[in-house]
Amino acid sequence: MRKKRILISSYNLEMGGIEKSLINLLKNFNLNKYDVTLILEEKKGMFLSDIPKNIKIKEYKVSKIKNVFIRKTINLFKRLKFILFNYKRYNASICYATYSGPCGFVARVASKNKILYVHSNYYQLYNEDKNKTKTFFDNLKINKYNHIIFVSNESKKDLCKIYPIIKDKSITINNIVDYEKILKLSEKKVNVKRTTKKIFLFVGRLDESSKRLTLLLDVAKKCKIEKIKALFWIIGNGSDEKLYKEIVKNENLDNIIFFGVRKNPYPYMKACDYLILTSKYEGFPVVYNEAIILNKPIITTIDVSDDYISIPNRFGFIVNENNIFDKVKELSLKKEKIKETIDYKNLNEKRMKLIEQIMERK
Repeated sequence: MRKKRILISSYNLEMGGIEKSLINLLKNFNLNKYDVTLILEEKKGMFLSDIPKNIKIKEYKVSKIKNVFIRKTINLFKRLKFILFNYKRYNASICYATYSGPCGFVARVASKNKILYVHSNYYQLYNEDKNKTKTFFDNLKINKYNHIIFVSNESKKDLCKIYPIIKDKSITINNIVDYEKILKLSEKKVNVKRTTKKIFLFVGRLDESSKRLTLLLDVAKKCKIEKIKALFWIIGNGSDEKLYKEIVKNENLDNIIFFGVRKNPYPYMKACDYLILTSKYEGFPVVYNEAIILNKPIITTIDVSDDYISIPNRFGFIVNENNIFDKVKELSLKKEKIKETIDYKNLNEKRMKLIEQIMERK
């Protein structure tokens, strides 16, 4: 039987939740059934080596030359060349990086069955501004996609209010999770000292506009003043890393430790007591699944759900920016565990089956 040709486009494979979830998706393709091609806008990143060998990797890199005429001319020829060799060549094409215009172009050209992934809640990202949200998705030509996969129910609901026409072709399917790898990697030893203090771990991009880590630093400051036995670990990097480190230094917050980027954050997650997020908006954070697998309750300012998981009562606690400290103070005095386990093997199989059904529609 001839294999079905699938194209997936994304930005790059640097550290990030979208990149992790893409790798897990690629690893779960039945390569006896599908011939998969991955096209990256930038063929780089620490996860490149994790791509299964039988998956082809190509690059579609747009020019960013400052001269407008030269840049537009180069990119026009790139587009024409891609159209010439790839027009409707594939059975299905997936734009995995919502924010990338070139990735969207590649996916829309490559097949009749065009699929868009939406990983974040863009309505919240644009501060509930419908016009800005609509402008963003109009530029992405959202109406030209046959199917739209959201990773959270909330982002699907918000966007369908703005685009009622997409409701019937939208579905919530959260990311495939490599639970076995997470458990295995969590066993690796790291040089961290255990104390009697409860450890609250943040893993993510150090970006104030979305992650609002100043809220976490403020909680750490209050904990120090009130002598609460709490320690805060921060894993990640980003545009506001310098800002955060300056605040920690100026306030002498010795209860905060920056670990930088870690390709394997799981030993730290295993060693902590709680995962904490102070985000302004999210799709459905990859770290939610990672924390659940490692039995770490989640403290989060974002109440999002996916095709199976909702946080309150089952897997952690929803807080707002005014009561984060109260919850940290409360949990520093006791050891909580999540109240439910998940059969991720079965859940992955169900999710992959849904994805395959979407890819095989005409």
